[in-house]
Amino acid sequence: MDLTALYNLSYGLYVLGVRNVNGCEYGGCVVDAVAQVSAGSAPIVIVATMKNNNTPVCIKQFNQFTLSVLGEMIDPFVIANFGFQSARTEDKWKNVDHVIKDGLPTFSDAIAYLHCNVIETKELPTHTMFTCEILDAWRGTNNSSPLIYGDYLREMRPASAAAFKAFKEAQNNTKIL
Repeated sequence: MDLTALYNLSYGLYVLGVRNVNGCEYGGCVVDAVAQVSAGSAPIVIVATMKNNNTPVCIKQFNQFTLSVLGEMIDPFVIANFGFQSARTEDKWKNVDHVIKDGLPTFSDAIAYLHCNVIETKELPTHTMFTCEILDAWRGTNNSSPLIYGDYLREMRPASAAAFKAFKEAQNNTKIL
């Protein structure tokens, strides 16, 4: 089976923000498995996170999180910051501009934000899927188009890796001084 065929499905990239139960006050990760499944006065989304991450543990503890919708002009470091390290040991939010909305972190330069409340959890083989009601939603001041996962793979993945490497090297050089 050629799993790269799945890269042709259209979905965006998001930073999921949570209260943290391990380590830092807040945690989060990059997610791409998000879908709106109902609309109207009670919109519902489903979000899936990798089981071995810290994030699903935090979501299960507090039953709420934010989704920051990333725009196509996002700094590649943001994706690296939330995708290449764990909130078990790193305060990811200290490295990016963010605000706290309703007690949860959101990325300042997002094009939109969703405040989600978990109404159902389902364990899948590799991920935990959360069905959530949207408690609140805000449009950001950034008017760019949403970043699509396929565009990230084609255009931003190397830049994200390079940005993270430069960040870690700068951290190591600062510690030496």
